[in-house]
Amino acid sequence: MGGLVATLNLAALGFLWVADPTTFARVMAVLGAAYVGGRMAGILTGLELGLGNLITSMVIILLNTGFLLLALPLFQMATERFNPPRWLASFFRGAERRARSQNRRLQNLGIFGLVLFIWLPFPFTGAFLGALIGLLMGIPTVRLVPIVLVTMWVGVLTWTWGIDLVFLFTGTAGHVVAWAFTGAFLVYSVVIRVRDRRQSNAERKD
Repeated sequence: MGGLVATLNLAALGFLWVADPTTFARVMAVLGAAYVGGRMAGILTGLELGLGNLITSMVIILLNTGFLLLALPLFQMATERFNPPRWLASFFRGAERRARSQNRRLQNLGIFGLVLFIWLPFPFTGAFLGALIGLLMGIPTVRLVPIVLVTMWVGVLTWTWGIDLVFLFTGTAGHVVAWAFTGAFLVYSVVIRVRDRRQSNAERKD
């Protein structure tokens, strides 16, 4: 399923590149912002670039859905069946470290805490990390994946329409705040990724 979603995403991007290069560039900006800074950064970027609620939310939903359906089984295989490449192992170690840290905070809240964590659009929350936390909680994969996907879809839709409504009432001031938040999310995400990479390199040396 992950391969199918990823293939359809790439086909749609290829078609858009040929048919409408301007919209393609905007969509790629949303994808880049969402990948580096999380869903909030992607939502703010899409709305600021004028993609609208529906297109912005669908782009982020498709990105997160494809990534989850590819990365989760890879993580499970990497931790149970085979030795992954160094770059993949480094990524999984950082994600697992964050999941274990968040799991300690969410244990008392159970499923409610997990759903809230996935619904929030901030950096290093969301679908994949939420799925890892769910695995640590002992939730079976066949039950976990639908919970994560539905919560993520609802979260993207509600936050996209909610932020757009805030823009409607706040005008220019809201857009200035949005750009400030986007920049802060991107910087924070880059700093955390650099820290995780250094920790992973130090663990390999040890």
